[in-house]
Amino acid sequence: METTRVSSKGQVVIPKSIRDRLHLEAGATLSVGVKNDAIVLHQVRKALRLPTESEIDAVAGCLKVGGPMPSRTDEDAAIAALFRKEWGR
Repeated sequence: METTRVSSKGQVVIPKSIRDRLHLEAGATLSVGVKNDAIVLHQVRKALRLPTESEIDAVAGCLKVGGPMPSRTDEDAAIAALFRKEWGR
């Protein structure tokens, strides 16, 4: 457990080890709440924006396939999986 202080402006510094562990960067948005006697912070993640059909078409020819061409549904599922892996949703 680490400690920090509240400034005269009500600001709190989140220790670096915790910021690193949670991949918090400057400008990250946090929601603040109270549970019992504890202050609770949650990182607000940006909503996942799925690619448009034209964006998918623009990169579809760049994909290397070792077998038969995947269906559009397979491509959509693969791209969605990559987005989830990258942004955690």
